[in-house]
Amino acid sequence: MSALLAAGCVANPAEPLTEDRVSSSTWLVMTDDGIGPVKSGTPYQETIMAQVAPGVEIRSIQTANETRTEWTHAAFMGEVQAVQFFKGPGNTVAEMHGVAQHLAGPNGERIGMSMAQARVTRRDCREGTDLWLGMAVCKARGAPHISLVFAIPQYAGPFDSLASAEDLQRAELQRIVWHAKP
Repeated sequence: MSALLAAGCVANPAEPLTEDRVSSSTWLVMTDDGIGPVKSGTPYQETIMAQVAPGVEIRSIQTANETRTEWTHAAFMGEVQAVQFFKGPGNTVAEMHGVAQHLAGPNGERIGMSMAQARVTRRDCREGTDLWLGMAVCKARGAPHISLVFAIPQYAGPFDSLASAEDLQRAELQRIVWHAKP
């Protein structure tokens, strides 16, 4: 186990997934290209964003990315908010945040997973800034346009550097963030 910790792992990679923390039901899959037909260059239009999955309703919400809070749109499946869309240059979708347990990341990551379950190591992460202070923002394996945002429940700092490996053992995946390709 000490060899694993030295390599940057934060917990036992064989840690079981539990249905109360992480759903096994998949509605959407986020890849390095995007979600379904919503990809780099997709117009920021409700009718197009609604095509991420059948039965989606697009609603206006106020939410935050790392640097600011803003009004944006989100895809709801019933009453479950699944994806948040952020507008970018040229009125295109610049960023999508997967926020539902029913969305899988490029390697099967799901909201609520620990860093070990998501197979993320501390060395793949940086400390969050601004509104994500105290969070770990990590690279998704093999998907350069996707970040995984982990929060540590009741984390008390320090906030000027990435949390220790010990603290990161308690981190839970909060957002799967896709950035449009330039």
